[in-house]
Amino acid sequence: MKIKSPLWNLVAFNLAWLGLVFIGNLFIPIAATFFGVQLWYFKSTKNEILLISLVATLGIFLDLALVYSGFFVFPGTEGIPFWLITLWIFFASTIRHSLAFLANSKLLQFVVGAISAPLSYLAGAKLAVVGLGLSVQASYLLLACLWGPLMVFMFALSRWLLIKEKSYVG
Repeated sequence: MKIKSPLWNLVAFNLAWLGLVFIGNLFIPIAATFFGVQLWYFKSTKNEILLISLVATLGIFLDLALVYSGFFVFPGTEGIPFWLITLWIFFASTIRHSLAFLANSKLLQFVVGAISAPLSYLAGAKLAVVGLGLSVQASYLLLACLWGPLMVFMFALSRWLLIKEKSYVG
């Protein structure tokens, strides 16, 4: 039985999230294996790998800015842990697969970003893998204000890269 690509991507991302959050850096080889299988399964193009690289870099820098502003504290590191970098790479791979249903609605992109991403960080705080520099409510509000527009930007970047790719091909 062939698994539909959005479902495979959703399951793989959630398994990676759970493993990376609960097990940390020790889970990176398993998550990397999932990611490699995913790249092979989807026959990822240079264009998609560029998107994954750009989105992951953007997210990593955002989290670093939040750490250096005192908003996030990750136990055992002054910056962000390697498991979180791995998670960003994996998250970036969802844009064209399990989150592709958002591609045609900026409103849905904004709402999903403003609701789900802050909940992910708050779950991490509840599990003590990240400390928050503000109250839970203020943290949620700040993350929602960052993630709503960020999600719209990620999909705009994806769309722009696809348009550029088509203009080179055709």
